[in-house]
Amino acid sequence: MNKKLIIFVILLLCLPLFACSGNGSTQAAATAESTVMDQAEEVAEPAAAEAVQSETVYVTDINEIVGTWVASADLGIFVAVVTPDGMFRVATSSEDLEKGSTDSWKLTFEDDQISATGYALCLGDTGHYLAEIMPDGTLKFITISDPCSGRLRKMDRSLPGRLTPYDLVFYPVE
Repeated sequence: MNKKLIIFVILLLCLPLFACSGNGSTQAAATAESTVMDQAEEVAEPAAAEAVQSETVYVTDINEIVGTWVASADLGIFVAVVTPDGMFRVATSSEDLEKGSTDSWKLTFEDDQISATGYALCLGDTGHYLAEIMPDGTLKFITISDPCSGRLRKMDRSLPGRLTPYDLVFYPVE
């Protein structure tokens, strides 16, 4: 019985010691965590600044995308030409583009949105898009709305009913 009493007293005396050492550990852990957080914030600030600098740029003027662009599609490629007057011509090869075997429509900008009109398969339909130049210099069209599935297919591949997203990204041709 004396042994049990002695063990009980020892435990009673040691309990405050464990509690105190626990607070010290907790305080040390909190201080270490605070230091790590401060260091993480210091590292994160330049990364955040880089992220702001590397954001995509939305196209607001036709002259920003004038030229020849190539995009890889599911079955081949699209070669697109944007002219200063806003004509968008697209073919499935450079040879077809040179021969004049192209689909074409007019792009106009209003309030930083693109209106696409005049496509032979959808004469009365107007499509609305955003265009963005990605950090790597590629061009991507983002559909806002377009009732013409043929034009949708050649602008950004966002066909109605598509189960998986497919981004059509155009690379500049020098």
